[in-house]
Amino acid sequence: MTMTAPQVQAGPPDIGPLLAEYRATVIPATAEFLDDAITATQLRDRWRPYYFDAFRRYDLTVERSWREASGTDGRIDSGPPTADPRLTTPLTHFPVSIAHNNLDRLIEVLAVELGDRTAEHTEIHERLVDYAHMVSGLTKLMESLTD
Repeated sequence: MTMTAPQVQAGPPDIGPLLAEYRATVIPATAEFLDDAITATQLRDRWRPYYFDAFRRYDLTVERSWREASGTDGRIDSGPPTADPRLTTPLTHFPVSIAHNNLDRLIEVLAVELGDRTAEHTEIHERLVDYAHMVSGLTKLMESLTD
């Protein structure tokens, strides 16, 4: 897969475009995977363009927002985050980034376990439950940031 540098959004992170792409790509792929209509490899193949394009642009915007608000160069300071109102926006969006990265790892695990087989062939059904809950929770989280 060839990667190009994604465009970083100007201004604060905008969840709207990401949520729209998520609904158009991830939700249908999830439904098809859990209904055994596509394989784990096909799920991963649908996820990757979304993750490496739409999500990556959003994630870079969150990172830029953090750097601008905190005045840091990207290094992580030890200790808890400073209770500074300037950091509210990036800190509000960090959970979306973390959840996407966790979801990416789980999709990779499913693809390694199942490959070209469907969800019904898993030996660890809890992974499917985890996957469904993660997608549902991430949807609700992103929707909460549109208000």
